[in-house]
Amino acid sequence: MHSTSWVLNWGSRVYRFAAVSNFLVTVPPIVGYKLLRDLPIPMPNYPFLLWIWSGMAFLWGVVFLEIASNVVEKQAFIKYSYLEKLVTSTSVIVAYFCGNVPAGFMLFVFLTDVIWVPIFIAIHVALIRFLKNSAAEARVLSPGN
Repeated sequence: MHSTSWVLNWGSRVYRFAAVSNFLVTVPPIVGYKLLRDLPIPMPNYPFLLWIWSGMAFLWGVVFLEIASNVVEKQAFIKYSYLEKLVTSTSVIVAYFCGNVPAGFMLFVFLTDVIWVPIFIAIHVALIRFLKNSAAEARVLSPGN
């Protein structure tokens, strides 16, 4: 029973925290791009792309809240969460090393994408193991077997 609550609670907490992280990092570029331009980090000079990226990252924050509400029921979304973050991370990292993306944008992507990939994969693996063990346990305990 302890492992049951651990996996489910851990998954919910991590996805809730990821949602808050996405909101905190994406709202400033959406509502205050001009204020961010005054920071000492280089920002892209194409705000519409930053707004699009921020809007999509914000939307993923909403999805993370949905996953956090019930990780078992919403488990199908988990694989999409890390696949999306992997695609975004890879694209931005390549663009950064090609000189197409400034360090400031790379920082935003690190905070909203890169750091979450291994964490989300670990949750997915733990949840799959938990569900397989629960199904096996239910078969052993069910009457008529």
